[in-house]
Amino acid sequence: MIRSLLLLFFISFIAAEPREGIDYVLIPEGLIKENGVTEVFWYGCPACFAYEEVLDEIRERRPDVKIDLIPLWDEPTAKTYYTIKSLGLEEEAHRKVFEDWQLQRKTFRNEKDIRSFAKRHGYDEESFAKTYNSFGVQVKARNAISTPRKFVNSGVEFSGTPTTIVNKIYLVNRQRDRTKEIETILFLLDK
Repeated sequence: MIRSLLLLFFISFIAAEPREGIDYVLIPEGLIKENGVTEVFWYGCPACFAYEEVLDEIRERRPDVKIDLIPLWDEPTAKTYYTIKSLGLEEEAHRKVFEDWQLQRKTFRNEKDIRSFAKRHGYDEESFAKTYNSFGVQVKARNAISTPRKFVNSGVEFSGTPTTIVNKIYLVNRQRDRTKEIETILFLLDK
């Protein structure tokens, strides 16, 4: 009886472990630079807005893990993200951009939009505009929006946003079951 229970436990443990090719795939080294969890996102993506809950759960359960974000699709929204990051307002202002875009239907297409965002939320408009237009932010934004091309050129299917990569080499396949996706990410962090 005990032997049967142990066998049943062992089988259920194996079945629960995330599987390569189903729950995640390996990608070539060099596409992603940072260890930890990297999310490729777009502010205009409702699924990316909802995915913030997954990242919050990872932060809560593994505060030791670095979470890096790569903004996609167009230069103005990527510049918006790197402006926020350069000003040291990453988490706070990042969520406000998502909320403005997703809930208030505000977009971020130019300096006027970034100034309006800063004013609306009590940030220094001049600092936002100057940082938004800086050479460093422009370079980071252009590099970020080329991410899908880098994936495709390396033979990796890029299915859009949000896309999560763990420890530079594990691309997590999106799951309908958010808990399973979180467990897969945590598993890969320790792999």
